Amino acid sequence: MKESIINIPGIISHTFRHIEPRLNSHGERVAYILMQMFKDKSEISPVEKQNIFMLGLLHDIGAYKEAEIDAMLSFDQNDSMAHTVFGYLLFQTFSPLKEYANIILYHHHCNAQYYSVPINDYHRSLARILYLADRIDIFCQFNDSRHLQPFLQGYQNSVFTEEDIQWFQRTDTKYHILDGLHTGSYYEELAEYMQTLTFTEEQIHDYLLLLIFAIDFRNEYSALHTSYAVQVSRNLSKVLAFDAASCKIAEISALLHNIGKISLSSCIQNMEDYDSYLKDIYKNSTQKITKNILKGNVDEQILQTIEQSFLILDSWTTNKPIPFSPEPLSEVVALSYLFSNTLTTDSDIGAHHQSLLAFLWDKYRICSMDNKLLASLEPHYDEIIKETQISCASLSDTYKQMVNEYRSLNLILVHYNHKYH
Repeated sequence: MKESIINIPGIISHTFRHIEPRLNSHGERVAYILMQMFKDKSEISPVEKQNIFMLGLLHDIGAYKEAEIDAMLSFDQNDSMAHTVFGYLLFQTFSPLKEYANIILYHHHCNAQYYSVPINDYHRSLARILYLADRIDIFCQFNDSRHLQPFLQGYQNSVFTEEDIQWFQRTDTKYHILDGLHTGSYYEELAEYMQTLTFTEEQIHDYLLLLIFAIDFRNEYSALHTSYAVQVSRNLSKVLAFDAASCKIAEISALLHNIGKISLSSCIQNMEDYDSYLKDIYKNSTQKITKNILKGNVDEQILQTIEQSFLILDSWTTNKPIPFSPEPLSEVVALSYLFSNTLTTDSDIGAHHQSLLAFLWDKYRICSMDNKLLASLEPHYDEIIKETQISCASLSDTYKQMVNEYRSLNLILVHYNHKYH
């Protein structure tokens, strides 16, 4: 399977559109502003321009952990910065742009230094430009763009430098940025630029992890949900001796299988809430969102694998015969999520080995499924579960470390806001 069929910017853009209507396409517009501002900067390499574009696209990736959208849309200097902390931790831990994480942390009120995280002059300047693009877009979404200049001048030399404001104005005069944002014509230029972006296999993997864990790490109950499924899919594929291409499809399908859950509330306080969350994931509306996000951005075989696995899981839930012969890849992904759901709610799944296997044998019989694949996996059940738990243990530690650092950095933020505001 060629990696080029995974359109990372497209997946990110389509995912963000299902989070918060008021922020619809905000990241894309900020990335577009930055794209235009850096277009004629010959001293900046194409790779660096791509990195800056991706920063714009992802700069608010931490905004969906806390209910702070109202504050983000404000225009005073007391806007919340908690999302920058979570975004910083996600970038530092998972993204292929780890060295840019401090820009995410400081892209609001970026002249101040609240934290002990160092930032060099170049990254400080990028943080200011990123915030400038952010505020321009937010202002123009709610106000007449003819009033933008007085707005920017009101913050000149306090938040934004005169040089950066003039840079934007020169670029707007040449490339008509504000007109493009107002009419929506910017999207065609944006899509054309996205087609020129190139990513390594490792970068694609890391961007997908960044996006998925931005969703899963919003609470302790869902933190390892996708990770368990991905690890199970790897272990099942290994036992079944899939070829390399099939292993990759199974892994990516497991990784992206539930991306539609970005539209669900992350307010999960207990296992009862989590059970309800799992049920919502497998509703038709969430499946439709997953398909909308991925269609045209991944290979059709990945879409088919995900769609079939949803049908298998639905048949197991409703005890209805499956009206088709599932592909082995789809069966593996369905099993991966059944195991993931169980692992998330039952840390001692190994002790209940026989009951889970009996449950599966019963479901295969009721749903009229060929049990050849299940029979091949049964002797390796304990090994699969053990290896999955070992693989996910370090990620569990990572989540706990991120939570601790998040609390620590936010404590600093609270003190800063109390002292200066």
